[in-house]
Amino acid sequence: MRIILRIIAIALAHKWQLIGAYACMVGATAAYLALPKFLGAAVDEIADGIETGDISDGVILRIALIILGLAIVRGVLSFGQTYLGESLSLFVAYDLRNRFYDHVQRLGFGFHDKYHTGDLMSRVLNDVDNIRMFINMGLVRAPYSVALFIIVAIILVSLDWRLGLLSASFMPIVAFYSSMVRLKMRRIWLRVQEKMADMSTALQENLSGVRVVKAFSAGDYEEAKFDSMNSSVTTEYVAAERLQAHNTSFVLFTFMVALGLVLWLGGRQVINGSMEWGELAQFIIYMQMLQLPVRMTAFLVQAYARAASAGERLFEILDAESPVLEIPAAREMPRVRGDVRFDNVRFGYDGGLPVLHDISFEVESGHVVALLGAPGSGKTTIVNLIPRFYDVSSGSVTIDGDDVR
Repeated sequence: MRIILRIIAIALAHKWQLIGAYACMVGATAAYLALPKFLGAAVDEIADGIETGDISDGVILRIALIILGLAIVRGVLSFGQTYLGESLSLFVAYDLRNRFYDHVQRLGFGFHDKYHTGDLMSRVLNDVDNIRMFINMGLVRAPYSVALFIIVAIILVSLDWRLGLLSASFMPIVAFYSSMVRLKMRRIWLRVQEKMADMSTALQENLSGVRVVKAFSAGDYEEAKFDSMNSSVTTEYVAAERLQAHNTSFVLFTFMVALGLVLWLGGRQVINGSMEWGELAQFIIYMQMLQLPVRMTAFLVQAYARAASAGERLFEILDAESPVLEIPAAREMPRVRGDVRFDNVRFGYDGGLPVLHDISFEVESGHVVALLGAPGSGKTTIVNLIPRFYDVSSGSVTIDGDDVR
């Protein structure tokens, strides 16, 4: 939940798009909820006219025009809600990509030694897109679904409390089942995103090193490796979609059972004369309205699970601190002569075993020095310590007598 709250906090930076989307949502919901009242009135008018033999065309026409007007209002406001919701999600994705890129630019080499380029690309592309989908689906449309369900449930209970309670009785079952599915889907989507990152890394390394692959005739090996990764990603995707299909089918089945019971009991009340045709028509239409938030529940569960796992991976990078930090009293280095001195320098990558032990030497400006040694003996490491790509574990590196730190 903490990750979702952080995502929402980013979205609140664009509060006017969010407020506008919610305002359109309120208006569209109000127009939508008013429709069954007039449809029920039209049914009663027709039923009375059939019994008396006198159908008022003017009344039915007036009701039809009101319904048409409500439909137009709802359509315009629904467009506004969709447009503002999509624009909000795109602005959030824009902010996250910029934050990610700027933060990675400021992280030291120690960070880039741990994370492959393909992994970082997967996070800034795939994971950000999953969060974008959640903003529109979860943050904007979830309140609409919840509000619609609560208001419709109250209306149904006010029309007939027994049928109303029966109509809403299936929702706790759906909520419990969906919450169980959400937990499972979050774990699955986390594995999907991790495997997608591995596959992106393999693809990036293969394409950037294609000359080496061809030079050593390693095409078959690389194809087999990529096929294995691709198969693993597909397997996880299928598992996620299978779970989503189970959830959607269960939700719809439960709803249809409740609808069938309402039709049976409500029809008996109409036959017995304790309920009007228009009231039953209203009840059935409102029941159909309940289907939207119920069906949305399955998609919200998936959007929440994908956003939670994507946010976890994305914030892992955004929260990472560079192992090379600028001290508060750091000053600008002026134009240098280039006298370099290593004084008892020890260094180990990522706090591991030292690869340099008590290295001391001095190179004056204008001199050329050759570093000789076997691969892995620390030649490149020494060079990387001069521009402070890494910080020494102990000792110091100075340029013109100034410590590079």
